[in-house]
Amino acid sequence: MKNKNDTRQKLIDVTYEEIYEKGYQAASLSEILSKAQVHKGSMYYFFANKKEMALTAFKEKMQERFSKRYESLLKYDSNIIQKLFDVLMDLSLRDFKKGCPLANIVQEMSNLDSDFDAMSKIFYQSLRSVIKAILDKAIELKELRPCDSSKLALYITVVLEGGILASKATSDENDYLQSIECLKEYIDTFKL
Repeated sequence: MKNKNDTRQKLIDVTYEEIYEKGYQAASLSEILSKAQVHKGSMYYFFANKKEMALTAFKEKMQERFSKRYESLLKYDSNIIQKLFDVLMDLSLRDFKKGCPLANIVQEMSNLDSDFDAMSKIFYQSLRSVIKAILDKAIELKELRPCDSSKLALYITVVLEGGILASKATSDENDYLQSIECLKEYIDTFKL
């Protein structure tokens, strides 16, 4: 018999991937259950419906992504800006064919559903907050001169998301790389 935590995690993983691949509206509950090898009754043990499962999947998977990619940078005591750009330039961390999962769900659902809209706002704010924390630590470490780290975090987020969208639209990852290279040149003007 499957462990209940394994069943729940499988539902989360498959739901996230299906929605990332197809979008929320096109993702079929029966397809999710089939791929997860879970019966509908087992799904209802954990989630009231597809929407609740989707929101939970995005919350958990996006938190995991942010934690691994960005929050983990806060443990370093030197070269934090370089480490940030190492993450931003790592193409293996992104799928330019599918785009950014958060941006995709924002574009599809934020104007249709208040719960998806609220979740999207929380995660965009979370991304900006962790980037601000990275910038603040770089200022504290004297890697960057004092600046308005809130505005700079917004700018980094906009360039990051815009670069991913441009690469998705053109099927050319160089659009993303060039955006990040320009961003790095700009951030370098803040270095001490």
